[in-house]
Amino acid sequence: MKKTIAVLTALTAAFTMAAQDNNRVDMEIKQFEEQKVDSGREYYRDIPARMTKVVIASDNSMTDLIFKDAVEQSWNISPFEFCSYEEFDRIKSDTNYYFLMRIDKMHRSESDPVMEFVCFLKGNGKAEGDNISAMPELIALPLFPENDNSDRIYSYLPAYMNIIQNYIQKIVDGRIYPSKKGAVYLGTPEKTRNTRVLFRKGDLAYEPAMQEFEKMFRGRASQVTQDEIDAAMESAAPSTLVSLVVAPEEISRRAFCYKMIISADTYELYYFRKHRLTPKNGPGFLKSDLKRISKLITPEFALNAFVVKQKEK
Repeated sequence: MKKTIAVLTALTAAFTMAAQDNNRVDMEIKQFEEQKVDSGREYYRDIPARMTKVVIASDNSMTDLIFKDAVEQSWNISPFEFCSYEEFDRIKSDTNYYFLMRIDKMHRSESDPVMEFVCFLKGNGKAEGDNISAMPELIALPLFPENDNSDRIYSYLPAYMNIIQNYIQKIVDGRIYPSKKGAVYLGTPEKTRNTRVLFRKGDLAYEPAMQEFEKMFRGRASQVTQDEIDAAMESAAPSTLVSLVVAPEEISRRAFCYKMIISADTYELYYFRKHRLTPKNGPGFLKSDLKRISKLITPEFALNAFVVKQKEK
């Protein structure tokens, strides 16, 4: 009887630990600057009725052209119009408008590495001159570091539009509202036996041995080229998750690496974490990331790992 109770206690503890870990994986996207965001649900419920101004530069850069096309193809949560940065400067204080735009941001000081993000903002009367920090920032996703010439992000821009709109819809529905600390909460993805993860070669800061990699993901993960990821995104490959890493090339004291896992067929964001770049922790997914991601797609992983540990004792 005592043995039975001990086994039941261990299993209960295992399920509790797995649930707690999944709640942590249910994730908050720690955003990149603390913003003054009014958190009343009613404040943002007007988004579908208000005009979203999509701010586009006039230089016809490839990034802006693809960004514009992604908006035209998929933006449906609100009416929208394209506008220039000059028009944005004139109307950014008007609370009747929301803004979708690319923004260069630094983390804390002038010496911090500059990253570019795509942000969804609300007009605010206190936004003056070059200072737009008074504008509530509902969500921001990283695009690339300053002076980055990579075109990798282009394949993900349509997914970004979906991720932003899904989150905004949750705000409109009153299910969530922006945190004053800029935290974004996502639900747990559906786990199926068919789900696979495609990691781009070079996206892993921690390179596990093949046997460890296979065991961790139950054979449902592989390292592939960016072309293979692009093809999966373009064909909306079912039950397929793909990796994205955004980080500066140079490691500095205040540089960060952003790591994402995105669904190729539904364009949902399943995983988002960042870490500070150091000589020990370079750009890419760390060992801790791989363990968390494995639990997203292999529901039995956490319990099996716990049972193994119990046997070892």
